[in-house]
Amino acid sequence: MRRHHGLLARVAAAAMLVCGGLASTAVLAAGGSTAATAAPAAAKPDTGSVKQIRRGTAHDALYDVAFEGQRGVAVGAFGTVLATADGGSTWERQAFPMSNLALMSVTMRDGKCIAVGQIGLAYTSDDCKAWKAVPTGTKSRLLAVDMNRQGLAYAIGGFGTILRSTDWGKTWAAQTVDWTNITTDGAEPHLYDLHIAEDGTVTAVGEFELVLRSNGEGSAWKVLHKGERSLFGLTVTEGGKLYAVGQSGAFVMSTNDGAAWNSVATGTGAILTGLHVSAKGEITASGINSVVASADGGATWTSNPSRLVRSAAYQALASSEGSGGKRRLLAVGAGGSIIELDQ
Repeated sequence: MRRHHGLLARVAAAAMLVCGGLASTAVLAAGGSTAATAAPAAAKPDTGSVKQIRRGTAHDALYDVAFEGQRGVAVGAFGTVLATADGGSTWERQAFPMSNLALMSVTMRDGKCIAVGQIGLAYTSDDCKAWKAVPTGTKSRLLAVDMNRQGLAYAIGGFGTILRSTDWGKTWAAQTVDWTNITTDGAEPHLYDLHIAEDGTVTAVGEFELVLRSNGEGSAWKVLHKGERSLFGLTVTEGGKLYAVGQSGAFVMSTNDGAAWNSVATGTGAILTGLHVSAKGEITASGINSVVASADGGATWTSNPSRLVRSAAYQALASSEGSGGKRRLLAVGAGGSIIELDQ
């Protein structure tokens, strides 16, 4: 199968990204492990609009976080799974059947969870507490997973890997995509994030600034957008609004269900990986030593000056329901850190 020019450089960059830029990056990228022995340090206060909730060791890394109400799960390196029942105020490490490879993504729906990661790993849980490994039929790194309330799930990752499940992730089937009409020379792009609507519509983003869409059958994929940069984070909201972030501070958006797109400068050249859009249309993006936010739907942006932000990579964002129904925006990332951001 043909590969696109410059792929090795892109793979190296992606490996550094998803491994949080830690000293253990090379080991994790090769599918190995380095043991983290020290206990997590106590959180320290920070000036500005950031509160540190958790800090792990230098070798820790969290790659994704998901919430349903006040319950949440974060996943990361060495089979790390953290859980919260109070909207993210406190976190406890869960027992997990694997401790040597990285979990890259997690999703929660109706109290059920799916986590995916390196070498095609996938785990399911009917209560987001007891986890069971399930076969996926692939050794490709799985970088994102999502599911809806009908139990339809997709997992995507390296070299155009797309898996589909109709039973809450208990069984998976590979989806065949004809890349010849999508990418130059039929190259198989890395896919980094996705969203599944309740009607089964699947939207995914990845290399070449691709935004792809398919119906719930996953049999045919339509290109909604393409360009030069890689897109790492995706949010789809009601009213046909789509938002994505990526390389070089990239932010692209569509307000008409992908028919037309705008590329907006965010004021940063940082790699952006996490993305959250509030019910009021406030946008926050996190990434390598950077968090930027827009209060006007992406028209203008401000950069968070916190030392916590400037000294770490925050891979993912998610909103929880805190005490009294107040929404809380949390970011997870390098060093096993969890921070709360103003929104």
